[in-house]
Amino acid sequence: MVIHHWCTCRFAASITTHAIRSIASKSVTNLNIAQSKAILPTPPTPASEFRTEFQYTKPIFWYPSHQTKALQQLKNGIHHIDLVVEVRDARIPLTSINHQFDHFLANRERIVVYNKADLANANMRKPLIDALKQYRNEDIVFTCANTGLHAKKVLQRAIGNLFMSCPLDLILTRLLFNVMDTDKCRENPERFPYISMIVVGIPNVGKSSLINALRRLGVNKGKVTAVGKIAGVTTAIQTRVKIYEDPPIYLVDTPGIYDPHVASPMEGLKISLTGGTRDRLTQEIHIADYLLFRLNTSSNIKKYPAVLGLEHPTDQIDSVLKHICRTKGFLLNKRGRLFNLTANTGSFPSEVDETTPDDPEHPKIIPDSFLDIDRAARYMLDKYREGLFGPMTLDDCSPDGLLKSLAGVSNDEDDLD
Repeated sequence: MVIHHWCTCRFAASITTHAIRSIASKSVTNLNIAQSKAILPTPPTPASEFRTEFQYTKPIFWYPSHQTKALQQLKNGIHHIDLVVEVRDARIPLTSINHQFDHFLANRERIVVYNKADLANANMRKPLIDALKQYRNEDIVFTCANTGLHAKKVLQRAIGNLFMSCPLDLILTRLLFNVMDTDKCRENPERFPYISMIVVGIPNVGKSSLINALRRLGVNKGKVTAVGKIAGVTTAIQTRVKIYEDPPIYLVDTPGIYDPHVASPMEGLKISLTGGTRDRLTQEIHIADYLLFRLNTSSNIKKYPAVLGLEHPTDQIDSVLKHICRTKGFLLNKRGRLFNLTANTGSFPSEVDETTPDDPEHPKIIPDSFLDIDRAARYMLDKYREGLFGPMTLDDCSPDGLLKSLAGVSNDEDDLD
């Protein structure tokens, strides 16, 4: 009888717990339904109150052990390399220069590729090309790794203009045979059995995508290198990969190597915005706030409100992120919190009380404490990285800005693009 009573109590408690969790879950679901009824308008920001400068003083340091190891291996094995392909980010053409490479790559043939050119301001290309040639004696190429043009179609157009948006693999292959002495493999195969290339650059600029594209073009094989949207996908120097048959050309991928001596916190913030570091190293809301500042001071000021569903531009990042949360349903998992409230007080908080009838004049408002602000910030950053806000160059590519940066002087005041 005692056993029967204990089982009955346990069963009743189980039902009660299940019922409470069910109601709590249903309340959270109702929040998603209520969001369509309670989208608050974008608060206006008077033109005089838009920021004209962005203050940020926290340095970003991200130099994991695999980067230290890769850099040392690179220094030790560079004498075996015939050609270096340095990949940079066209959105941060100056900040993505890793000056560590200048020391041990100075005597090597080098191709400098500015990838993701479709996401950068095309008007900045000509002054950048001239400045890099003048101050660093570099001939550069602007490309986009995800361009879908077929190589044969591009060949038919007789590519000779490096300003043209072409498949990255085709342009580099063309330059490869212009820069390198490929005849030495055919003339003296015993001494030069193959040609070695290596790809270097800061994290997440498209190095692995380049290798896969070259492999597809050269030997008609699938990708062998992992590609990801976050920094640090490649964590070790890879085994060499054949990208061409005759002459035999092998290419080696390296981890993105972040310069630990970044000149200023603002430069670190730019690298974070373009995805060159893990977002967790800098609070996403700070990166999103910097993005909002740059959008408001660029020619894209009228474009981003439509992408984010805002009524007009604003300089208030908290309002933007809360708006994204409510329109996209980015809510924190409050089930545990609701269950505790229910168990302790016997009722739900008034703002999510299911017994409150819907009133068109007074719709339910999702409280700020339920909003997943970090997820909204990541959503905003993803839209920028996908290019949905329009092309933007974050570095100052004015004549004065180029001079300051290439002369080794930090420049935190960025021109508008």
